[in-house]
Amino acid sequence: MAPVGASHQPSAASGPVRRVASAVAVAGLAAVAGLAFDGVFPLGDLLLVAGVAAAGPCVLSLLLVGRLPLWGTIPASVLGWLVAASATVFRSEAWLGFVPGPAAVRAALLGLRESGGWLLTTILPAAPGSRALVLVSFLVWAASAAGSELALRSRSVLLPAAAALPVLAVAVVLGVSGGGSSVPYAAVFAGLVLLLALVRAAKSAGTAAVGVPLLATLMAAAAFAGPVLPMAERPYDVRQLVEQPPPHPIRGVSALDQVSAWLQNPRRELFTADMTSEANLRLAVLDTFDGVSWTSGAGFVPTGGRVPGAEGERDAVEQRFTLQKLPGPWLPAADRPLTATGPGLVVDPVSGMLASTETREGMTYRVSSGIRRYSAQELREATPAADPAARALPDGPDGRTPPQRARLGDIARKATAGARSPTQQAAKLAAYLRKLAVNDVNAPPGHGYRSIEFFLTESKRGTTEQFAASYALLARAIGLPSRIVVGFRPGVAEGGVRQVRGGDVLAWAEIDFRGLGWVPFYPTPSRTRSGGGGDVAEGAPQEAREIEQAINGDSAQPKPTDKPAGRPTPLARRPAAPVPAGLVGWLGVPGAVVLLYLLAV
Repeated sequence: MAPVGASHQPSAASGPVRRVASAVAVAGLAAVAGLAFDGVFPLGDLLLVAGVAAAGPCVLSLLLVGRLPLWGTIPASVLGWLVAASATVFRSEAWLGFVPGPAAVRAALLGLRESGGWLLTTILPAAPGSRALVLVSFLVWAASAAGSELALRSRSVLLPAAAALPVLAVAVVLGVSGGGSSVPYAAVFAGLVLLLALVRAAKSAGTAAVGVPLLATLMAAAAFAGPVLPMAERPYDVRQLVEQPPPHPIRGVSALDQVSAWLQNPRRELFTADMTSEANLRLAVLDTFDGVSWTSGAGFVPTGGRVPGAEGERDAVEQRFTLQKLPGPWLPAADRPLTATGPGLVVDPVSGMLASTETREGMTYRVSSGIRRYSAQELREATPAADPAARALPDGPDGRTPPQRARLGDIARKATAGARSPTQQAAKLAAYLRKLAVNDVNAPPGHGYRSIEFFLTESKRGTTEQFAASYALLARAIGLPSRIVVGFRPGVAEGGVRQVRGGDVLAWAEIDFRGLGWVPFYPTPSRTRSGGGGDVAEGAPQEAREIEQAINGDSAQPKPTDKPAGRPTPLARRPAAPVPAGLVGWLGVPGAVVLLYLLAV
């Protein structure tokens, strides 16, 4: 028999109907492999790109086989792909929206060169309309072209399916961190492989009819078995093999330094928010203290819209923001963002902070957030996380231990006396500060060691800046990992949206508990009281009040051990169910049945 491709005549063993059916099955394999990029790109974009890239080579091969040798079809296929890529990915550069002019060709080649690295270093999935879709277009076209030629020019039963298998593998590997599932696509792919084998191997219509129910059964078995396989729970992420670019720090004036100025201009319009439910809006997370100032150690990376890291049970909040006079690159959002879309958007994967490289007055962006919920048992049994950086109290600029550190420890121990758990320490500390001092918007700014000592021991008057900074330092003095959050209350409803102004600024603190993450506490007292003795938190949302009530609900609760609380359930993915005994072994039975069937036909 002549080698594959030695003749441009189609295989003599295949009739016209079987040849067309084989080519269509191969195109289907390529299309399904392209749709498996569902975790990498939006499915709506993939339907068009993968569909065109899979169908084009199939039609070309059916038209050209028997007229051109194999080598003669290659230029036509390359030109066809450029047309397909121009029509689906680079319409703005193409002539008439589909003709590949120089700009479209240049964009396609540049996209092929850069898309792989971009996908490995960006938080997936990619944004709608991403030009990295050119990679999917190219891979699917190549798989469909190679598979169609093999189906029409060779007698092999399964070899035509091999062309699409690497595309499916690439999709699965890249999609691990994208949040999608490749199991349905893998099941359909397996079914199409068997369909191709059935079409090319069956000797009669009768034997083909016997195979159809078998194919349906095997596809259902694959779809059922895939999610419960042991490797499905923790798939390997190929990004671990790639050196990620360092997160990009975004510099600007510390949000905590701006609190006093905002309070002095309470009517200044900063932004509007259209929200499905009322929630405080986080602007900046400050986790680093140098003795004088609190700053953020956030590092920002590009994202296609997803914000990683959210765990536990959460209540969804949808938001649409329009910026007005809000300075700086940071963007407000309810904690914690799950997805975000907007111009120039970047995200800190650790804290979930949002920022933009294109902030301007009138800019609009959207955020979907999940507000964390905790059970009373989780809160009472929680222990501090092992986070040395969040417990650090630095030395002074001269390298000496500042005397304020010892005083902070004394005050913190006095404030938390009688606490029977770390969470009770955190709650008592917030209540102590709310009763100790007065919330005075005209108090002088400052949150270094000396400013906080003066606030706690002498003036006992301060803004939300001093209350939050005092809480964070006192918490660190007794070993609780802490950080400061600067944000805003949800503002006042005006004309269908919430208008947030300078007077709505609010700072609070968070404590890092093992298994729970960062739990918020509100140490700033309400401005409505004129002196000590009250315990009403300024701007504390209902969930924050519920946290303190749950913590203090049982004062006789025994002190917890160092055993960590149970791990929270990830929001985007549920743990895989236990694998039933013997299931893995039974998965070999369908394969054996297929093999016997192919041998029989």
